[in-house]
Amino acid sequence: MRPNSAFRSPRRWLAMLAVAGVFCAGLGAVSSEPIRKSFATIANPSLLLHSHSGTISVKGWDQNQVEIKGERASESMDVLIDGNAEKVTIQTHPKRQNLSPQEAQVNLEIHVPRQTLVRVESERGDIAVEDLEGGVAVEGVANSVTLSRIRGYITARTVDGPILIRASEGHIKADSITGDLKFVQVNGSELIGTTNSGAIHYQGDFGSGGTYVLHNYSSPIEIQAFPKASFDMTARSVLGTIESQIPFLPLPPGTPFRRSTTGKLLQGRIGTGKSTVQITSYSGTIRLSGGR
Repeated sequence: MRPNSAFRSPRRWLAMLAVAGVFCAGLGAVSSEPIRKSFATIANPSLLLHSHSGTISVKGWDQNQVEIKGERASESMDVLIDGNAEKVTIQTHPKRQNLSPQEAQVNLEIHVPRQTLVRVESERGDIAVEDLEGGVAVEGVANSVTLSRIRGYITARTVDGPILIRASEGHIKADSITGDLKFVQVNGSELIGTTNSGAIHYQGDFGSGGTYVLHNYSSPIEIQAFPKASFDMTARSVLGTIESQIPFLPLPPGTPFRRSTTGKLLQGRIGTGKSTVQITSYSGTIRLSGGR
C-alpha cells in the first residue's frame, strides 16, 4: 500500500475518525473525578442544594456530619460545595451553553443529620429525600419527587413532575401544574394538595384532628380510606361526578347527608369525624373507597 493511502480513502478516513472519537469520549468520561466531601456539623444544620440536572438522594442519619458523594457525567459541569458546622451549600451549573441532557447530569448522594433543614432546587432528574425531621422544601421543574418518612414542615412543588409523599407527617403542601400527586399513609395538622391537570391519590386514615384539602381541575381524585379512618368529608365536582363506596353517616349537628342528583356534591362522616377532608375538582371524577 502506498504511503498515506488510508487517508486517501474516504471510507477508511471516516472509520478512523469514528474510532478516535470513541477513544477520546472514553477518556473524557474517565477523567471526571468522583465528588467526595464531608463537613462536621451541629445536630440541626441546613442544606441548600441547587442542581441543574441529575439524580439527587438525601438521607438522614444519626451522625453530626454532612457527607456528599457524586459523579459528573462530564467535565462541562461545575460543582461548587461550601459549608461549615451550621450550613452546607451545593451548586451545579454548566460551564458552557447547549449541553446535552446527558452531559449536564450530576448525580448526588447526600447524608445529613436527621434534624437538618433541607432545601432542594432542581430543573431535571429524580429527587428522593427520606428519614428527616427538620423540615424539607423541594422545588422542581421536570422532576420526579419522592419524600419518605419525613416529619415537620414539608413543601414540594413541580411544573410537570409527579410528587409522591409517603409515611410522613406534619404540615404538608404539595402542588404541581401537570404532575400527579400521591399520598400514602400521610398524616398531619394540615395537608394541601393541588394540581391543575394531574391526578391525585390519597391512601391512609387521615390522621387524628387534621385538615386535608385536595384540589385539581380535570383529572381523577381517588381516595382509599383505611378501616380505622375517622373524618368528615365534603366532596364537590362542578362538571364531573362522584363515585363513593364509603358508608357515610350524616354530618352532625342536624346536618343531613346530602348528595345531589347529578352526583356533584357529597357530605358525610366516617367514625367520629376526627379530621376534616375537603375535595374539589372542576371536571374530574372523584372516587371514594374503603373506610370499613
